[in-house]
Amino acid sequence: MCSVVPCNDSATIEVLPGDASIWIPDVEERSRSPFLFTENNLGVPEKELHRSYLFTVPVFSAARKASGFHTLEDPSNHTMSPAIQDLIDSSAVLILMNPAHQTALNARKQLIVRNLIDMGEELKFTAALLSSRHCCKQGELWYHRQWLLRRLYPVPSFPQGLITDMIPDSPNFYLPPNDLSAEIHLVSRACELYPRNYFGWTHRTICILSALVPGKEISNVMQWIESHISDYSAVHHLKTLARLTEDAESPLLPDRLHLVFGHALTLVRAFPEHETLWQYLRVFWDEGDVAAAFVASFALPLQRARMTEQESESPSGMQHACRFLEWRNQRLK
Repeated sequence: MCSVVPCNDSATIEVLPGDASIWIPDVEERSRSPFLFTENNLGVPEKELHRSYLFTVPVFSAARKASGFHTLEDPSNHTMSPAIQDLIDSSAVLILMNPAHQTALNARKQLIVRNLIDMGEELKFTAALLSSRHCCKQGELWYHRQWLLRRLYPVPSFPQGLITDMIPDSPNFYLPPNDLSAEIHLVSRACELYPRNYFGWTHRTICILSALVPGKEISNVMQWIESHISDYSAVHHLKTLARLTEDAESPLLPDRLHLVFGHALTLVRAFPEHETLWQYLRVFWDEGDVAAAFVASFALPLQRARMTEQESESPSGMQHACRFLEWRNQRLK
């Protein structure tokens, strides 16, 4: 399968615009391989990926039939046959082209169950795919990674009820600290490549749940929001963490949430034109002297300023303040 993209051996993968002639001017070099592979990083010109995909579709179909994976019956041969190798290679290309390709993802799951694909290698492969903006926004690929983590890190034996008491929505796997750090790094990169990455943040939430450390994560996400002030998925993640910390009845909860509330107030004052930050403030709103001072000194003046403006021309910060005050009034009723 020399025409197929060498996906499985790459640490990162990037789909490049155009065809190979843009990236590899030398005709002889391009004839040997239309892909860029430097220091374990793979660059795939988009047009070459499309050509590889068309070449790979019939290869994948034939390999499934030859290996028996197109039926519900177990394959008769569990060894690494040429058909199995074709199935591994072709499914990798199909997933790079279409990360939501369920048939290819399911074929790889079956190969993993039969120990024909190493789970550690599959984690590396999915990490390489998720390093690409083309792939990191696809939920199916994140679900595939979570399936791997459940098989690699089953929940250990805890006293009866501890897991369900601490994390009601247990992800059914437990990540050691080093592996948690690797997942957080992977998600952070994906969220930089594709802003407001809902599936990436959901994966991060699940991994934090698995490691039983929602409290520690709160400060990390607060820092993220400071430099990504339009990332509503990060705010949703933070809300989930706060709920989980509350469910665990952490003794640090009141002080921790007080800090988050103060953080939201500070960011809204600094960037009132960003709606995400007003939503952040609503999530952690806590009536009291600090809240009253914010309303009197900041929100109400913005509301009054809007009354002197044409509604269609008023700055977005004024509009967000008015909506916020309407929300607060409804809340106080």
